[in-house]
Amino acid sequence: MAALPIYENRFLDKFSLKGRTVVITGGGRGLGLTFANGLAQAGANIAVIDIAAQPSEAFSSLTYGGQYLYYQADVTNYEGLGKVITQISKDFGGIYGCIAAAGVHVDKPFLDHTPKDLDVNLNVNVKGVFYTVQHCARQMKEQSTGGSIVAIASIAAYKAPAAHSIAAYTASKYAVRGFMGQIAKELAQYQIRVNTVSPGCMQTELLQMVLDEHPERLPLFAGTCALNRIGQPQELCGMLLYLMSDLASFTVGQDFIVDGSSV
Repeated sequence: MAALPIYENRFLDKFSLKGRTVVITGGGRGLGLTFANGLAQAGANIAVIDIAAQPSEAFSSLTYGGQYLYYQADVTNYEGLGKVITQISKDFGGIYGCIAAAGVHVDKPFLDHTPKDLDVNLNVNVKGVFYTVQHCARQMKEQSTGGSIVAIASIAAYKAPAAHSIAAYTASKYAVRGFMGQIAKELAQYQIRVNTVSPGCMQTELLQMVLDEHPERLPLFAGTCALNRIGQPQELCGMLLYLMSDLASFTVGQDFIVDGSSV
C-alpha cells in the first residue's frame, strides 16, 4: 500500500487567504463585520455588501494590508445584487470566497406573527442567501478557479430556543440548511465548496436590544449551552477561516454547529 501523503512542513500556511477576495453580505455590522475583520487578518481582500448607505466606523479599522471595499446593496433585490457582485469581481479581479451572513429576525409570539413578519424573514434570510450564493457561484464558475461558499444558518434550525419567539426566523434557517445541501452537490463539479455554519446564542447588537428590553432573559440565553454563557462573535472566526482555507479542500456539504454544546 502506498504511503499516505502528508502536508509539507509549512502546514499553517494553508490557513493564509492572502490575495483572495471574500464577499461578505451583512458585513457592515454584527457577525458579518466580525467575519470581515477575522478574515482580513488572514490576508483576505474583503468586499462587504450591506444595505446601509455608508459603512460603519469599525469597517474603516480594517488595516491589515489587503484591499477592503464597501458596497451598498439590498440582498433581496436580485438584479441589483447581481450587478454589485459583478462589479466586485471586476474591482478585485475575481471572487474566491462568499459568506452569506445578512439576516434578520422577528422576536414575537407565533400567534402574533403577521404575514409581513414572515415575508421579511423569508425574503432576507432565504431569498437573500439564495441570490447571494447564486451570483457568487456564477462568477466562480466563469473564473474556473473554484472557491468556497458559506451560508450562516442557526442553531434554531435544530432546537427551539427557550428565550426567543422566532418561528419565522426558525423556518428561514431550516430552509437555508436544506437548499445549501442541494447546492453543495451541484457546485462541487466546479470545485466550489459549499457549507453552512450554525451559530448558537451570540452576543450581537440584535441580542443586546432584546436584553435591554428584557434583562430577565439573560439567564435563559446563557443557559442554552453547556458552557453556560453567551458566545462571542469572534469565536466563529476560526470555523470561517478553516472553511475559506485550503485546509478545507475536502469539506463539502456540511453544517458546522458552533454553539457551546446546546443541542
